[in-house]
Amino acid sequence: MNKPLYPLNALRAFEASARHLSFVKASEELHVTPAALSHQVKKLEDHLGTALFQRLARGLLLTETGQVLRLELTDIFERLDRAMERVRTNEIQGTLTISVAPMFSVKWLFPRLLDFETQHPDLDLRISSSLTVIDFRRDAFDAAIRLGRGDYPGLETIKLFDEEVTPMCSPRLLEGRTKRLTPAGLKRFVLLHDDSLSYDPAAPTWASWLKAAQVSYPQASRGPRFDQPDHTIQAAIDGAGFALGWRKLAKDDLAAGRLVEPFDLTLSLGSSFYLTYPAAHATRPNIKRFKNWILSGCNADR
Repeated sequence: MNKPLYPLNALRAFEASARHLSFVKASEELHVTPAALSHQVKKLEDHLGTALFQRLARGLLLTETGQVLRLELTDIFERLDRAMERVRTNEIQGTLTISVAPMFSVKWLFPRLLDFETQHPDLDLRISSSLTVIDFRRDAFDAAIRLGRGDYPGLETIKLFDEEVTPMCSPRLLEGRTKRLTPAGLKRFVLLHDDSLSYDPAAPTWASWLKAAQVSYPQASRGPRFDQPDHTIQAAIDGAGFALGWRKLAKDDLAAGRLVEPFDLTLSLGSSFYLTYPAAHATRPNIKRFKNWILSGCNADR
């Protein structure tokens, strides 16, 4: 189905006239004559089949329909102006503004920023770490990295990697043990709990991991609780107990020996990390450069 074509010049003429309640002042803003502006507004009224102004001797007065249209158009044109300014500024200055889930920033992105700067020294990367779901129509972001199942209507969505969990701890916790630790032996340790996905009934927990390991432990829900997986991982690094750690996020800590994985049993997180952005942003050079860089890094981690 073809979308209707709107008389944009006439809409802009009406919005400015409605804001000033004057064809003269609006004409100064838009750099056209008052007569041309009045003609554009009349064409819009004919197109809509309704009056938008009452034309009085002392000036203009909006009709009820005109008031509704003016509020909507002012918001639309302000957002359009901001979007155009962001595009111009980003392309001229070489900036890229992204919203990133905090756990991804701390455990994956920040340790690799030097590599990004080395490969793209002319691209100014601006990072906002937040769990808030952004609205690209309103918020000044070019792209976002989010954890979920890839259901982001209206956005280009590229999977970066899946995630899985397994018990992890500081190697200090296992010092002096002469026998190999078994899953049942976890009952003698503090269990650290990640509540960041508590809204998802399918997300793995200590209870579900122990069940998969065929261990009965009614007290598995006991222990400190954290609202971010990177906080849980850090507590494990500091020797506070065992974390059901996210393996991709903890990869650098495992490689450096700050954490160890005593068991082979892993559970799927059920969610993945995605790079998302509006389809209109797909052709931007800065988006392409960042996408290629981050995909290369994620593929190297597999």
